[in-house]
Amino acid sequence: MPYLFKNAFEQVPSLQFVYKNLQLTSALGRHYLLDLPFCTDAEALRRQFDLLEATIAVAGDDANRAKITHIRNQLHQINDIRPTLGSLADGQVLDDIQLFEIKKTALLAEGIAKDFAAIRCTLFPLEEMSAVVALLDPEHTHIPHFHIYSAYDPELAKWRERIQNAQSVQEAEEFRFQAQKVEDKVREHLSGQLRPHCEALTRNLETLALLDLMLAKARLAADWHCCRPEVSDHTELHELSNPEVAAALATKGRHFQPVSISFGQETVLVTGANMAGKSVLLKTLALTQHLFQFGFYVPARKAALHVVEEIITSIGDRQSEISGLSSFAVEILTIDKIIQEGRAGKKVLALVDELARTTNPEEGKVLVGNFIRLTTRLGITTLVTTHYGGIEAPCRRLRVKGLQLTEKQAVTAGNIGDFMDYSLVETDADEVPMEAFTIARLFGVDKELLNL
Repeated sequence: MPYLFKNAFEQVPSLQFVYKNLQLTSALGRHYLLDLPFCTDAEALRRQFDLLEATIAVAGDDANRAKITHIRNQLHQINDIRPTLGSLADGQVLDDIQLFEIKKTALLAEGIAKDFAAIRCTLFPLEEMSAVVALLDPEHTHIPHFHIYSAYDPELAKWRERIQNAQSVQEAEEFRFQAQKVEDKVREHLSGQLRPHCEALTRNLETLALLDLMLAKARLAADWHCCRPEVSDHTELHELSNPEVAAALATKGRHFQPVSISFGQETVLVTGANMAGKSVLLKTLALTQHLFQFGFYVPARKAALHVVEEIITSIGDRQSEISGLSSFAVEILTIDKIIQEGRAGKKVLALVDELARTTNPEEGKVLVGNFIRLTTRLGITTLVTTHYGGIEAPCRRLRVKGLQLTEKQAVTAGNIGDFMDYSLVETDADEVPMEAFTIARLFGVDKELLNL
């Protein structure tokens, strides 16, 4: 089964924050996004970014502002009529509501096409709808309203006139019955006349859904100061941010410290003290890779990313809550999956947080070392964080700078983040920073406990 945007919520909860902040205007656009496939084709991604870049240019031009606003207002009125078009394609006779849905969609498509023509934008070509509109709007009102007009059949007009002039209720009912038979014939005729336009209507729905999504992506890129990512053979991220964490910090008057990182097809061991942001780093990388391969700009000043076939994460205990297994059981099955996918030659990005933290340290240290040796040998792009010192497996190592205290300062649980430097530095050391007692003392934890 294809991996879709809606499937990624469980693995990367921050994507729900993205979804909530996307200003999609139609149910059609929302469905299109939720069913968007994870793209593993580098050229297809480049084309998506070309389209998004062009959309940003058009939407960001002050001269186009009024037309873009009008287009968004029209998109807001678009309904997902794919079930109706499915019924039409299957040979069914449409009812008045279904005929109205098609008329309304055709009119809106015409209106949006005219707005794009006015600003000389050809990014979202729409199929000609004049024949559909003419068929469903015989009185040429261009109003999104539909009923079986008398203009469709002279006989229908005759029976309706007789209903108005009926001498009795029984006579009126007889005339109404005759009129309904003619109306049924008109519906059957209209359905037959519309059927050849079914594919064009479907293509327009897809184009309108794409338009809604691209306008929403463009606005999100501006709101979050995102950049166009380069499709590359390695990953290089400058001043990478996490919009969800940044928003949460902003409510407390604090700022998110962007982080820069680069890596290729290699295993990178990331060390750092508690509260040093290692877990946030991996979650941000998971979010960024997903955004990249779903065709979004990414929250960084500059970015280049490598296309992978699968992202496998082991971050936190959410999976154990869902599966009912212990944290360690889920974790060990996850790293086994990483290894098996690597053995199969699949391009994987593996993000593993505090491997073996729930088992005893001696076994845990051995497990971390062996995992690093295997991922290095198999060429799996892997970032793994750890608290364990003395990991002797050969790999590239990064360390979070951590606490930066130059003088006596009032540090509390509420402001300790202000004294953390989350930037990464290269290191050759096997040992990890030991700041647990320092942090405990800064928090004023019981002195006897610390002295013991």
